[in-house]
Amino acid sequence: MNFIPDQPKTAQDVPFYEDVTASGGWQGHRTRKSVSSLKSEITASIGRLGGLVSGFQSGTFKINEQLRDGFQIHYVIEQPDGGMMRGRLDVAALPVKKNIETRREKCLKMALYMVRDALDGTWFLQQLSPGYAPLMPWMIEDNSGKSLTQLWSESAAMKQLLPPSDGDFVEGDFEEVGGE
Repeated sequence: MNFIPDQPKTAQDVPFYEDVTASGGWQGHRTRKSVSSLKSEITASIGRLGGLVSGFQSGTFKINEQLRDGFQIHYVIEQPDGGMMRGRLDVAALPVKKNIETRREKCLKMALYMVRDALDGTWFLQQLSPGYAPLMPWMIEDNSGKSLTQLWSESAAMKQLLPPSDGDFVEGDFEEVGGE
């Protein structure tokens, strides 16, 4: 199933995969883990935060006229009343200078590696701040179909706090958890 967003997303300018280093804070360059293994680790990390991953949707983000491989990670969390709320995390790998399949795969693995690390760091924040709701920013609001982060960033007052840029998710297919 293809995914095309209702509204363009904003994103800051990012460096090319070839221009980043581990010493600059970009981890996962040399991971030997497979994409499937990293997806499983992300699923476990989201589970530890109280969410249940329903699938990974792979595709391509078009950001500032650059195509970037990526995923939308779909999940649900249980509300206090027992109902379920949907959430999503958009993950766009860094752009590559040369469109070589092996380089694109390494770049995608690096992005998944960093997402896993970020989710694990979020778990530590949850331990330190009892009122922290770690998966809330990506929840989808039913009426608009937008995440809480999108709604927040589109607010006139809040939008002025964000860096300017442009992008959208243009194509992809849905993949169930555990699939490849």
